[in-house]
Amino acid sequence: MHDRPPLANAYLHTIDLCLLRYNRDSGELDILLHQRDSEPFAGHWALPGIVVNGDVEDRSLNDAVERLRRSSKVDMPLAWLEQVGTVGDAFRDPRCWSSSTFYLGIASEPVQPGPQQGFFSLREVASGTFKLPFDHNSLVAQAHERLLSKSLYSSLPLMFLGNEFSAPEAVAIFSIVLQRPVLKTSIRQRLLKMSEAGYLRDTGRKKSGDGGRPQATLDNLKPEQVYLFDRCFLE
Repeated sequence: MHDRPPLANAYLHTIDLCLLRYNRDSGELDILLHQRDSEPFAGHWALPGIVVNGDVEDRSLNDAVERLRRSSKVDMPLAWLEQVGTVGDAFRDPRCWSSSTFYLGIASEPVQPGPQQGFFSLREVASGTFKLPFDHNSLVAQAHERLLSKSLYSSLPLMFLGNEFSAPEAVAIFSIVLQRPVLKTSIRQRLLKMSEAGYLRDTGRKKSGDGGRPQATLDNLKPEQVYLFDRCFLE
């Protein structure tokens, strides 16, 4: 007689992605979820992920991440991607002992979700109001905390805006990400420092802003890099 489930001696390692976007209609951040088509939790919304060395051999974590990015679970351009951490225990997956290396990603381009894809409120998922299987709510909460802490001292929130944006849009996205009003003067000072450091430049173009007034736009010259500020937003 076995006192353990059939897969008690098995082990799974997964790559899971917390992919966020700025929803301009709601003024909030959304997270991409995938509707599972297999057990456990078939039909439930969960983080897009893959099993490392499952049906396809992965020679590194980077190989597995790239495979996930190209899969139908994601299949959209990312402006930012970073590893958040690794978790694992005997209880997070009902099949067996498992671990997950999970990532924070940011999409800046508006993309229509495909089959079994959907964008949901990051706030509701991170708080656990919207329940996910496994420990995915906890992974989302940790990724959200990484976004918040890193945004206190870097230009990371600008990744949500794409390569061209206005100063008012920068103020709005920092306020949304940091979950508190941010002074216009503080943002403009930081944008000026980024321009002086060669990260941004004036495009010479304008776009409609608040109240329909045209706003000058900036071009991100280093779209894959974040700028580290000399002062935290809380100082």
